[in-house]
Amino acid sequence: MIRAVLSAVLLAVPLPAFALSFLAPSVERSYARFDASEDLYVVVHGRLTLEEDGLPKGMIADREPPAMTRLPALLIGHSLTQKGFVLPFEQDVTLEVSCIGPWCGSARNGEDVLAFLRKDADGYALAVDPCGGALFGTPKPEMMKQAETCQRTGNCTSD
Repeated sequence: MIRAVLSAVLLAVPLPAFALSFLAPSVERSYARFDASEDLYVVVHGRLTLEEDGLPKGMIADREPPAMTRLPALLIGHSLTQKGFVLPFEQDVTLEVSCIGPWCGSARNGEDVLAFLRKDADGYALAVDPCGGALFGTPKPEMMKQAETCQRTGNCTSD
């Protein structure tokens, strides 16, 4: 009986509710995408500080998660130049956390990150969505080298 009820419920739920399909983010794809943007982007490696309580939880906790949540954060580290991650960076950042259906972007307080920040007239913004691409938590050394190679050569091919 339980299987029959569960099967009926699963058939009634729209298919997109089961899975969020996207191409896994890569540093190369992100660099190429943000480099081609008309907006100005800065690549930063550093420590992200934020109040995690303000992050949307998705449908696990919120019946209808908000489409966009803006949260203040602080990013301290180094921005990318032709010589690598050498330019000191310490700026307030607005996290733009978006949700797609039940899935929401996330970030962790105190995490070491590689971030692609949009520079606006009001400061810096970081898009944090469920598909990723602008924020890489705990980046591996290879990821840092990929970003440096993209910056140095001006040619970043995605995988």
